[in-house]
Order: sequence, then C-alpha cells, then structure tokens
Amino acid sequence: MKSALPQHLTRISAPRAMGVLALDWTLIVACFAAAIGFPHPLCYLVAALLIARTQLALAVLMHESAHGTLLPRRGLNDAAGQVFAAAPLMLSMFSYRDGHLRHHRAPMAADDPVAIVFGIGDYPVTRKELAWRLFKDVSGIGYFLSVYGFLRGKHRHLMPKSTARRGRAAFVIVSILATNGILLGGLAALGHAGLYLGLWIAPALTFLQVFARVRAITEHAGYPAMDKQLRNARTIVSPGWHTFFFGPHGIHYHIEHHQHARVPFYHLREVHALMKSQGILPAANLYRSYRQVLKDVSTGARPHTS
Repeated sequence: MKSALPQHLTRISAPRAMGVLALDWTLIVACFAAAIGFPHPLCYLVAALLIARTQLALAVLMHESAHGTLLPRRGLNDAAGQVFAAAPLMLSMFSYRDGHLRHHRAPMAADDPVAIVFGIGDYPVTRKELAWRLFKDVSGIGYFLSVYGFLRGKHRHLMPKSTARRGRAAFVIVSILATNGILLGGLAALGHAGLYLGLWIAPALTFLQVFARVRAITEHAGYPAMDKQLRNARTIVSPGWHTFFFGPHGIHYHIEHHQHARVPFYHLREVHALMKSQGILPAANLYRSYRQVLKDVSTGARPHTS
C-alpha cells in the first residue's frame, strides 16, 4: 500500500533540474580540460571514470524525463531529456520511455525490458559468473555482445513496439548527431579530437557498462515478479562515494521511486525518511552498500521476499 505524500514532494522544479544537468556537464567539461592540461595516464584514467559515472548520471536524468518529472511542461521535459541527457549517449528517450513504463507495471516479469536488457533475471549466480559478467562489461566485450544480439533480433518479441512519429524520430537522430558533433568538434578545435574516442566513447563502452550493471543488479536482481513492488526492489540507505558512482541523482532510493514514480529525484531522500517513519520500508530490502548486494546475489541464497 502506498503512503500518502505531502504535495510539495511531487512538485517539479525546473531550476533544480537544469542546475543538476549543468553541474553534470560542468564535470564532464572539467574532466576533458584536466586531460588536456595534464596529459598523464593516471589523469586519463580518473577522467574516464568520472566521465563514465556522469554518463550514468545523464542516463538517470533521461530516466527522469521518461517519467515526465524533469521539467513541468511536457514538451520541454521531453526535449531537454532527449537533447541534454539521451542524445549524448546516442539513445532515444522516447524509446526508453516505452520500455521503462512497462518495467514499472511489472518489475522482473518475463517481459520486463529492464530485466532483459541488463540480464538480471537469473540471479543469484555464482561469484565466478558475476565476476565474468563484470569483466565482460569493463573490457567492452559485453557491450558488443549486446549490440550483436539486438542486431540479430534477440528479444525482439519482448521489446515494446515503437510508436514514434516520423518527426520525433528525426528529432532523435538530429539531436544525437548535433550533440556528439558539438562534442567532437569542440575537442577537434582544441587539437584533441582523439579524446572524443578515448574519453567519451571508450568509457561509455566499458566503465559505464559496469556502473549500469551494478545499479541494475542492486535495484531488482534476485527478486521474483510480485504484486507488492515494495518487496522486489532495493534501496541503498547510506549515500556516499558508492552512490555517487552507482546510484547518482537519488536512483539508489529505488523502493521509494517504484512506490512514487511521480516524485522528482531530488525529493526521494525525503520520501525515504517519510516511508521509514511510517514503518513501510521492508528491512530485508534495505542495504548499506553495493558490495553487500553483490555478495547476496552471488552466494546462491535468494533474498528474503516474504
């Protein structure tokens, strides 16, 4: 049963959302600037990790836009989510929305696109298998295997049918070309076009895949589909460096998000406190770290769901 929420928790703030978007892009620019100013392998590595983390943060803001909670006006919400969050990652927010809303109707069901895309329907797995999956992600193998599978039509029967209008499809394509063109063009103008591949594309194919997999595992892996969505999602209750990398913009409050999908990300912490005070949150689904989750889903014991 969902708890009643104070009205202010569903209020969308355009300045807060755009401020967060601006901060994400400021961090990305700062990483490129550091790599240009200090061309050292260690600097490249740190920049790649931070950029991959911020690519995940942009994906979370695309997710926010898909729920219509990024900006108050639907048209601006969709445009901003596509141009500033989805397009730089070469994604369509509109296609993502189709699948993600199906996920919210029945998480971990046989046709849940999130479970399918991230392959989280077979947990728990052995620790050796988990390590292999994470290795495939960090090496880029997992990304290319996923693309190959999609090109071959694997899961096609489970994916939502696209209802995009021709104009919307054109907007998606133009936004992807424009945002990536600006990024590449800007770096080329500075004499560092190679950084587009080295610090934008490469992190997206490697470190981002790891961050996204750990996030997806944490949210639902190991739980069965059930009517009570309170009990087939997890929340990380201790924000810190680990949520910065794996659960940016409050996405680690995932039970709360599934219970109140119309709450903007910057209010989820308050929703968590409210639900906790009401005794609604299931203790077995609350975790203090991602490491604890990975341990639980790779020991052979299924999470407590009663």
